[in-house]
Amino acid sequence: MTLLPYITEYTEFTGPIYATEPTKAYGKCVLEEGLWVTDSGLQRSSSYTGSASVASTSTLAGDRPSEEGQTTHTMPYTQQDIIAAMEKINDVRLNEIVAPVPFVQVYARSSGYCIGGANWTVAYKGHRTAFISTSAFATCLHPQEWDGSVLSEAQAIVFCDAVDPAESEDSEINTVPQNVQISQRINQLCSTAISTLKQRSRVLLIGEPYGVTQDILQVIAENAMSMNLPLPQFIFISPVAEHTVQYGNIMGEWLCAAKQAMLYLPEYPFVDKDLRQKGHLHFVRSLSELAIRSIPQGIWFVIASPRDTATINHFIRQWQQDAKQCGGADMAAGTGASKFSVLLYDDDVARAQSIVNRISATNEVTYVPVSQRLTHHAIEQCLAGATRAQHVLVPSHIYSRLPPSISNNLDFKLLEYSYLQATEIDLDTDRHLPLNIQKEMTQQLKRTGKQHAVVSGQLLLAAGEIRLERIDDSSTADSSSQDAETKAKSKSDTQVAEAVRPSIRMAANLDNYDLSAWTPERLASELGDIGLNAAAVDDTTDASSNKKKLVRITIPSGTATIRMHGGWTVDCTSVNTQWVVLDSLRQVLKAG
Repeated sequence: MTLLPYITEYTEFTGPIYATEPTKAYGKCVLEEGLWVTDSGLQRSSSYTGSASVASTSTLAGDRPSEEGQTTHTMPYTQQDIIAAMEKINDVRLNEIVAPVPFVQVYARSSGYCIGGANWTVAYKGHRTAFISTSAFATCLHPQEWDGSVLSEAQAIVFCDAVDPAESEDSEINTVPQNVQISQRINQLCSTAISTLKQRSRVLLIGEPYGVTQDILQVIAENAMSMNLPLPQFIFISPVAEHTVQYGNIMGEWLCAAKQAMLYLPEYPFVDKDLRQKGHLHFVRSLSELAIRSIPQGIWFVIASPRDTATINHFIRQWQQDAKQCGGADMAAGTGASKFSVLLYDDDVARAQSIVNRISATNEVTYVPVSQRLTHHAIEQCLAGATRAQHVLVPSHIYSRLPPSISNNLDFKLLEYSYLQATEIDLDTDRHLPLNIQKEMTQQLKRTGKQHAVVSGQLLLAAGEIRLERIDDSSTADSSSQDAETKAKSKSDTQVAEAVRPSIRMAANLDNYDLSAWTPERLASELGDIGLNAAAVDDTTDASSNKKKLVRITIPSGTATIRMHGGWTVDCTSVNTQWVVLDSLRQVLKAG
C-alpha cells in the first residue's frame, strides 16, 4: 500500500486493483499521515520544495538531515496522487465474490490481523490458489478471527508474509501460544501505564493510531475506572487518528464476535465514544494545533505515531525539562512532573529498535513487542488444515526453519521462494492455460485436420503476455514455420523479460534536457563516474545488421536498461531500482 500511488500514477501499470473496504479507508489514512509527517519534517529542515521526488541511492533521494539529526525522507508522490490512487481501487466486502475476468473468481477471508486484513483466494475452474498475507491467530483482540477455510479449500497456497526469525530472538515465541503471548504482553504494557498513572505521572505511548492501540486504550481506561483512579486526558497527536479510531465503530463485519454483539446493545464496541463524551479523549492534528488547543487539566496520556519523530522528541524534551524544574517534594516522592513513562510497541522490529536506541540513553523506555504476525511454528501448525493442497510456497527465511521431517508428513509439495525472484511450479493440470493459448492451439489443430494431439511446451511471461513455447514435433511443415517465427519472437521477448523481470517500464520524462549530444557510450561513462555499474551493450531486440546500443545498469536492488533510440525509455526490475536510475540519470543530464 505504501507505494500504491507511485505505481498507479508514475508507472505504466493499468491493471485492476482490489482491496477490502477497511484496507482502502485505513490505507488512505496511513498514506496521508506518512506524507504529512514527511512534509512537516522537510519544512522544519527548510529544504522541502513541495514536489514528488524519486530515490538516488539505496535510500531515498530526498533524504535530508532534520533538526533532530534524524533522516527525513521525501515521498515519491503527492496528496493528489493518493486521491487518484484510491479512486482506482475496487472495494471488496468480506466473503464477497468478484470476477475480474471470465471464469476467474476472487474472494477475501479474514486474516485475523486487523480490521479489513484479508487472505485472498483466486479460483479458476475449480482450482483455488490462496495467498496468505499478514495474518494472526490471536482471539484476544478486536479484529475478526482468522478464517481457516482459506487453507482447507485451496490446491495451491502461497504464504506472503511471516516473522523473520532473525528479527525475533524471544524464546517465548516458540513455547507460548500466540493468543496467550499477546495477552501477556498487552497486560504488561498496560500494567506499566497504570503504575505510572497511580503516581499521577504522564505517559507517552508510541504506537499506530489504530489496531492494537485501541485494545490498549480500552484496557487502560477500564482498569483506571475500576480502580477509582482519575481518568487521564488521552491525546492522539496525528492528522488521521480521529478517522482511524472512529472506523472501528462502523466496520462491524470485520470485528470479533464479542465486539459484533455490542453493536446491537446501547453501547459502543470501543471505549473511545464514552471517553469523548466525558471530555477525556482529544484528537490533535499537530504540535502547532496542540499549542492553541485548550486541554482540560489532568494527567496526560499522549499517543504518537512511531513515524512522527518530531512529536516524540518534543514531549521527551519538554517532560525532561519539567522534571528538572519540579519541586523538592515531587522529587522525593517521585510523582507529578518529576517522572514520566515512555511505552512502545511496534510490529516493525527494526523501526522499534531504532526508536529505543535513540531515546533510551536519557530515558527509560518500556518496549513490548506485541507481534501478531505468523511465525514459522504457526505456519507449521496451520499447514495441518491444508487438506486439499498440492503445492505450498513459503519465503526462504521460513523454509529454512521448518523441520526436515515436515515434508514426510505432508501430502503436498513444499517449495521456497525469494522476493523479487521468479519461482517455477510444475502444476499437473491444464486449467491454468490462458484462453488465448487454448484458442491458438485449437486453430493450429484445425489447420492440420486433427481433433486431438499431445502438446508439450513451456509457458513464458514475455512483454507482459503469457505465451506458449512449443517443444513438440507434432505440427506440420506449414505450422512449423509459423511456430518458428513465434518461437523466435518469444525467445527475443523472453531475453528482454529475463533481463528486467519483474519489468517496470516508463518513458523517461526528460523534456528539460538537451538529449541530442548524448550517446550510449558517453551516458554509460558518466553514470559510471557517479558510482553506478553501467555499460553500453548491443540491443539484442534490434533485428537489423547495424545493431543499436543501449545502456545496461546493475545495482544491488536490481538491473535497468536505458534505450535512447526512438525516445528514451527505462526498464527496471523494481521500483527501488527505478528511483535510483532515474534520479542518477537526471543528475548526469543536468551536469552535462
